[in-house]
Amino acid sequence: MSHTDIHDMSELLRIGGAAAKLGGWRVDLIKGQIYWSSQTRAIHEVAPDYQPTLDEAMDFYAPEYREQIQTVFNKCATQGAPFDEVLQFITGKGRRLWARAIGEAVRDEEGTIIAINGAFQDISDLIAAREKSEALSRQLQQTLESISDAFFLIDKNWCFGYMNTQAEILLQRRRDDLQGKHIWDEFPAARDSDFRRNYELAVSEQRTVRFTEYYPEPLNAWFDVSAYPTDDGLAVYFRDVTERVAREESLRISNERFSLIAKATNDVIWDWEFNNNTIWWNENLLTVFGYDPDKVEPGSESWTHRIHVDDRARVLKGIRAVINGTGTSWQDQYRFMHASGAARTVSDRGFVIRDAHGQAIRMVGSMTDISDSVEMNERLQQAQKLEAVGQLTGGVAHDFNNLLTVILGNAELLSEQLTDQQQLRILAEMTATAAERGAELTNRLLAFARRQPLEPRNVDVNKLIRNMDSLLRRTLQESIDIETVYAGGLWLSEVDPGQLEGALLNLAINARDAMPTGGKLTIETRNTLLDQDYADNHDEVQAGQYVMISVSDTGSGMAPEVVQKAFEPFFTTKQIGKGSGLGLSMVFGFAKQSLGHVKIYSEIGEGTTVKLYLPRAMSDDSGIYDGHLAPQIEGGKENILVVEDDPLVREHVSEQLKGLGYRVHKTSNADEAHDILKQLSNIDLLFTDIVMPGTMNGRQLADLAQQLRPGIKVLFTSGYTENAIVHHGRLDRGVHLLNKPYRRQELAAKVRRVLDEVDNNK
Repeated sequence: MSHTDIHDMSELLRIGGAAAKLGGWRVDLIKGQIYWSSQTRAIHEVAPDYQPTLDEAMDFYAPEYREQIQTVFNKCATQGAPFDEVLQFITGKGRRLWARAIGEAVRDEEGTIIAINGAFQDISDLIAAREKSEALSRQLQQTLESISDAFFLIDKNWCFGYMNTQAEILLQRRRDDLQGKHIWDEFPAARDSDFRRNYELAVSEQRTVRFTEYYPEPLNAWFDVSAYPTDDGLAVYFRDVTERVAREESLRISNERFSLIAKATNDVIWDWEFNNNTIWWNENLLTVFGYDPDKVEPGSESWTHRIHVDDRARVLKGIRAVINGTGTSWQDQYRFMHASGAARTVSDRGFVIRDAHGQAIRMVGSMTDISDSVEMNERLQQAQKLEAVGQLTGGVAHDFNNLLTVILGNAELLSEQLTDQQQLRILAEMTATAAERGAELTNRLLAFARRQPLEPRNVDVNKLIRNMDSLLRRTLQESIDIETVYAGGLWLSEVDPGQLEGALLNLAINARDAMPTGGKLTIETRNTLLDQDYADNHDEVQAGQYVMISVSDTGSGMAPEVVQKAFEPFFTTKQIGKGSGLGLSMVFGFAKQSLGHVKIYSEIGEGTTVKLYLPRAMSDDSGIYDGHLAPQIEGGKENILVVEDDPLVREHVSEQLKGLGYRVHKTSNADEAHDILKQLSNIDLLFTDIVMPGTMNGRQLADLAQQLRPGIKVLFTSGYTENAIVHHGRLDRGVHLLNKPYRRQELAAKVRRVLDEVDNNK
């Protein structure tokens, strides 16, 4: 090898040594000298021409490493043992560095160790990098140990590598027992499950896979798993979510139950989220109120805009007080508008859900349409009112009308006998008028309570109204025009004509009082059909054909709240002494008892129309009544048995009948009357009260009388009949009744009519 080649090689070694921070050294054991290459001197940071002694070279090593290097050096020098040590040394500039010291013995031809050749490399950067790597490894391990998730590594052979403590806890296995073990052998239940399928998917497609899966015995737990592919296999993070899954399942079941309940119930269920002001409605919003839940406004206006305008402020004030307060529940009753425009009465209740700070965040509730129950309750109250009025009136009507009968009869007699004493005659007539007004009050109460005995007949309503024309004109002042509109081909109506006349007169008087400065009264008749829809929306109305009589005025009109109470007894808007409040209630009771209907239409400042619907007569069994005929006073010679428990009434009526020419027998009770009938065979008419003390009432006496004396005629009289001869509000067929109190001409006409029927049937 030429000198040039040697020089080039030396240069390459120098460059390589500098790059690798690697120098050479030699110790001549024979001469006791040491040689450092230039790179070794550079590593030790000494002068370029510095050559140390052996002791000086040893002193460069850090004190804690000198014994170590001395030992291996001596062993190499004496025994030829090579060495390769990593130690710290201190440079000429005082820096502590890491070095790798390598030495090998050099022998002569006889094998004697004559020198040691070696290498010296600065590995401080390598040591620093290794320490940094180890620090990072420790930091990573600490991080993996401190995270809440469990973590383990799987190599490409599906064997466990590193595993943190949380993984040990969740898998219920020690990491030392699993390290290097095959995952499917250690956890066989996962071999054919989503665990294996998803792990293999992550590896084959080199992408992260996340899933939730259940592992059975012995873990019995749900896990959320994230599997990340790595160069060496798979990194798996997982956590126990058994409680969360249980909560989610419970929530799912609750939501499912809520959904089923929302579908199964007839109520309208709603869920109001306050944070975004949205309301969810169940399908019953469409079923009950006609609104499609998917098409209504999403916010609270889907509710508030449909609350009846008169109820809205009250309802919103109430619910806001609960929401803004500390309450947990709210309930109210109000009117909610149906899609058809009808107002429905609802009972609404909700429960407030609050956050940890007590702030209302949600409200869930249900709305029930209680219109039918409210209507039923109103019907019940009306029935109870009818029953109460009926019991009250019935309790006093009998005795009261007995007294009025005597008062009215005597006042009539006085009036007839005082023709030459005008002042006294006026007093007698006033007494008679007062008695009639007292009787009228009682009769109106009985009419409202539907306990007035009716004698329905087939009535030509047009003719009845024509015959009332003069009476109506006398009743109304001249400043009121009367117009009548009669329908052609008007059906006959089955109704009590006397009660109908009274009802029309009451309506005319009410119209008069509503027009104090004058106006127009219109009476109109018409055939009409009330269909099933109308009947369904009005209380106690049967679908069918009716004769309609409307009475309209151009008076002051009534407010809606007044119209609502107009039929209640004793309710009146008139001044004290101007009305009893029984006129319209009598009309109402009469219409209902006649199986008819009455309806009021009124507007403030426009006037009022009252429509009276009376059932069409479907047979001619009752004959045709075509108008009122004033009764004529006509007597006779027949024998009449008077049965009356009240002595004043008994004496009074007996004298009146005698005055009409009749032969009269009288008694105070049914038992005595029965005995008289056994003894006398010439009794033509039994004139008996119905309600009497003793073992028999008037009806029972009449039945016995007709058994003893076939053909005898019976005329009942009573101030209150109850159920002896009246059923369903109507007199039994063939029964004649004279209501107390009565005038002498009414008594004469009724007695004559019954007796004449006897003659006509002979």
